[in-house]
Amino acid sequence: MCKEREEGAVALEFLMLFPFVIAMLYGAAVYGLTFFAQYRMQAAVDTAVSTALYVDRSDNQASGLGTAVTQRANTALAGLVAQLPESLRDNLDTTSACGLETIAGGVEVLRCSLVYPNYQASPIVPVLSFGTVSYTHLTLPTICSV
Repeated sequence: MCKEREEGAVALEFLMLFPFVIAMLYGAAVYGLTFFAQYRMQAAVDTAVSTALYVDRSDNQASGLGTAVTQRANTALAGLVAQLPESLRDNLDTTSACGLETIAGGVEVLRCSLVYPNYQASPIVPVLSFGTVSYTHLTLPTICSV
């Protein structure tokens, strides 16, 4: 049995599996960072809506209550978006993020949303590139004979 042959096989197996292991680790990191960013945006919207519900109704006429709620929600959301990481905050579309909508039955609801408009142009996490691989100059290890 040739000891060098076995060592070469282990090295070859390592070289073949290493890129897949790194790709899986990178995929897990990207998945985690993307969903953490989504969680942060959802928490900002939820908090803005909760804050808007604490409008003092005795200070507002019935006709101005919707405007007061919308203004308070937009103000709260602007403050919460300012606390997000810069890379996330700079790419968010916050124009008219909160507004009143009328749903079935004539009920008015407050709807707030944050939109990340173009993920492909400015992704949340950097894109990993392995470059181009050329297989024209592939050299195989020598096999020892017995």
